[in-house]
Amino acid sequence: MSGGRVASEQDATLVRIETDDGLVGWGEQCVFSPNFLSAHGGGARATLELLAPAVVGADPRQVEVVYARMDAAVKGHPYAKSAIDIACWDLLGKTTGLRVGDLLGGIFQDEFPLYTGIGIAAPEEMRRRTEEALDAGYRQLQLKVGTDWREDVERVESCLELLGGAERVIVDANGFWTQADATRFVAAVADHDVYIEQPCATIEECAQVRRRSRRPFVLDESLTDLAALERGREAADAVRLKLSQFGGITPLRKARDLAAAWGLAMTLEDSGGGDVVTAATAHLSCSVQPRLLLNGFLVGEMVNERFAAGAPRAVDGRARLPAGPGLGVEVDEAALGEPVFRVG
Repeated sequence: MSGGRVASEQDATLVRIETDDGLVGWGEQCVFSPNFLSAHGGGARATLELLAPAVVGADPRQVEVVYARMDAAVKGHPYAKSAIDIACWDLLGKTTGLRVGDLLGGIFQDEFPLYTGIGIAAPEEMRRRTEEALDAGYRQLQLKVGTDWREDVERVESCLELLGGAERVIVDANGFWTQADATRFVAAVADHDVYIEQPCATIEECAQVRRRSRRPFVLDESLTDLAALERGREAADAVRLKLSQFGGITPLRKARDLAAAWGLAMTLEDSGGGDVVTAATAHLSCSVQPRLLLNGFLVGEMVNERFAAGAPRAVDGRARLPAGPGLGVEVDEAALGEPVFRVG
């Protein structure tokens, strides 16, 4: 990541909700890294212990009612709420025999384009990774930057020599630069067909830099809720909305609709997670009109562990939506071991 930050492992938590008639829904939360976002895995699990008693006895199909119960029990903590909310949507789909994407308003496409990230490294190493991504079929790439702006220009230009046929190239600083350095970087790459993602930490800083640029801008980390999205609409041409940062499918559905109403292209993804989160974001991606879908992302491709059958996989830079009801994945409970705690 920018600024020399490293995340070598992910701390994920799975939530299993069982109904009175034996149906099971699965949710997942995974804080990518506490040095990336203001949350951590242990804190999410502690919050889940507070949330679980508040939702026991509720009808999981009534997702807004369940969410209101969670909000009444605990203020904030969207990461923990996200896991319960995803499990409720999985159950809603299984009880109706419909996919989550169907319940989100409809599925515009069963297959969708993906981007892959090229981690920050020396220019020659990033160039090598770019070549590997192209060989794997990706045509949309995100180049990570976020050190000295001059070095970042070298990184990007080295990769762009290979990317003449790419559909979309996004340069992501993860909010690292100052306004001054972001302005200088944007000016240096002004003649290249690239998107600039989250150059500075705040919406206001990004808006100032965007006013001086001809390149399209993407906001990501600074979009933490619907209020931030409303503030950010004047600072971006596209938005990257994180599932667990918003608090699950229920609030992200609202963010999707607002972004669409404002004509903002979007990526609906998450910063960390495995098969369950990956399936959830795939359904969200397929519920977006193709002209407004910036791209999709399979966060599960970043981890080695697989615990559910049916989760989307990347093939030639694209992915296909699971076919079954709900999220469409089957979790291998034997692979998970004993639960950390049970409620109800």
